[in-house]
Amino acid sequence: MSSLSSGVDLKKMSNASLMTSLGSETDAGGMNVDEKKRKRMISNRESARRSRMKKQRLLEHSVTEIASLKIEIHENSNKYQVLMQRTVALESENKALKAQQMELAQYLGKLEMMQTPMESLQFDLMNQRGGSFGDQIVEVNEPPIAQSWQCHGLNQPAMVRTSTEMLNYYCT
Repeated sequence: MSSLSSGVDLKKMSNASLMTSLGSETDAGGMNVDEKKRKRMISNRESARRSRMKKQRLLEHSVTEIASLKIEIHENSNKYQVLMQRTVALESENKALKAQQMELAQYLGKLEMMQTPMESLQFDLMNQRGGSFGDQIVEVNEPPIAQSWQCHGLNQPAMVRTSTEMLNYYCT
């Protein structure tokens, strides 16, 4: 019987060596290798779940930010259009004001050119007739030569200021 007993013992030994080769042995910390694999698999699944959740949060945040930026772009585009219209209006007004400035500068130049001869004329007239320059009015009273069929108003006296003649002379 001893041979039988040794056969059973051999069988038990071969099962133990088979179990060792399949990974059911324990490590130095006393944990089973299968237990380690199971814990690692659980940890990997949890890490993957956290990664998916983080990716989902980032995606939702990005979608929200894109929507916010689109609204801001639309508002800024409207503001830009208003500012561009105002700029065009101001540029047009500025152009008109510059043209008016040029006209006034030319007019002022003509007046300044006319000032010196007018002052000498005023001095001459005041010395000849004794009075102020603005009071000099020349009346032309001629007897009516025109016939009744001619223009009405020809027999009216003509009131002429000497300054008007000078103004017309220098401005044209």
